[in-house]
Amino acid sequence: MASLTSTGLGSGLDINSIVEQLVKAERAPTANRLTQRESKANEELSALGKFKSALATFKDSLAKLTDAATFQGRTVTVQDDKVFTATAESTSLPGNYSVEVMNLAAAQRLRSIGFGDATSAIGTGTLAITVNGQTANIAIGSTASSLNDIRDAINESPDNPGVRATIVKASDGAHLIVSSTETGAANAITIAVSGGDGGLASFAYAAGAPSNPMLELQAAADANIVIDGFPVTSASNAISDAIDGVTIDLGSAKPGTILGLSVEYDPEGAGAAVQGFATAYNKLIDTVTELTRYNADTRDAAPLLGDATVRGIRDQLRREISTTLGTGAFNSLAAIGVTTETTGKLAVDATRLSAAIDDDFDAVGALFAGTSGLATRLEGIAEATLSRGSTITTREDALKTTLKTITSQRETLDERIERVRSRLLDQFNAMDALLGQLKNTSAFLSQQLG
Repeated sequence: MASLTSTGLGSGLDINSIVEQLVKAERAPTANRLTQRESKANEELSALGKFKSALATFKDSLAKLTDAATFQGRTVTVQDDKVFTATAESTSLPGNYSVEVMNLAAAQRLRSIGFGDATSAIGTGTLAITVNGQTANIAIGSTASSLNDIRDAINESPDNPGVRATIVKASDGAHLIVSSTETGAANAITIAVSGGDGGLASFAYAAGAPSNPMLELQAAADANIVIDGFPVTSASNAISDAIDGVTIDLGSAKPGTILGLSVEYDPEGAGAAVQGFATAYNKLIDTVTELTRYNADTRDAAPLLGDATVRGIRDQLRREISTTLGTGAFNSLAAIGVTTETTGKLAVDATRLSAAIDDDFDAVGALFAGTSGLATRLEGIAEATLSRGSTITTREDALKTTLKTITSQRETLDERIERVRSRLLDQFNAMDALLGQLKNTSAFLSQQLG
């Protein structure tokens, strides 16, 4: 059992308190130095994180500007989107069109007579299914000749010319449905039966034949529309070769009704992208200003005051923004109404920007997009700064290493202070015991002399 030690009995002193004060005085200089280093490292690490976050947001704002399609976008308006919709590529030219949808393209569908069930044997032979000049010869053997087997053989044929077989079980029996997978008159289906026991004769079909065992549920048909008075025929309900750069998707037929379709530039989208770029850049400048500020009155310095890395990146972005590019109609931001203020932030003159876009839509795009465009070059700077091997990330790694070192040094300090505490307690307790002995001796002598 450990012995109990009472301190201060001999001297009357509060030895524990004295030792703790001495230990605190011993610890304070090193602990304060470590705390200051840790606080500074954390502040710098947090500041670098804020800078990287603002730079990443700025980089994201450049994504639309680096894409020429942002400045080549088109808006499409249709009068009745239930009849048809339309999309326009950047190659399309603005224009207005009248469209009349006479009929939609359709895929042919055939059905067989009803069979008692889908699992009983029907017959053997070969089904030659032809669509648009392609034929699949599908052999039906005696071991797999039910309606289910015939369906699967058609669907799984490696030479399937573009049909899909299904089964519908109705009150009069199970029917095989054969449908073309593509619309258009050219994709009509022909089914010829040969060989075997004759049981497959119920699946024959040929357009114009005197009689067909298979019945036509829906005929193969091309879409027919009229654009500005000109007839247009298409095997598909998506018509992309009638108006350059415009695809018309048909939804329903409405013969006798002429509907409008207009294609225009998308200046609002381009203007919003430029405004978003300026806003993100200004936020980045605000962040840099906040992280590098100095208050002369309070002598309060931000974590990255005088930081060469952050200042260098900011200056690099500024140089690119003020650079004159090529000899195009618009060769600088100022030419389209985006100017740099005395604070280093960008100001957008919405009226001048809109006028520039209206005047030469493609030239504004050329200023930003492409391999040598402003947005592309700015994105390259941001990408390099945020990359794993950049100066910023190297500094972050160094600061994290510093924090680990401080943690280790603090643990070492704790161990040393514990040894100091133990030594001081031993010394003061020894002194206390000696004083106790001296007091006892003094009392004894006083008694004897008395």
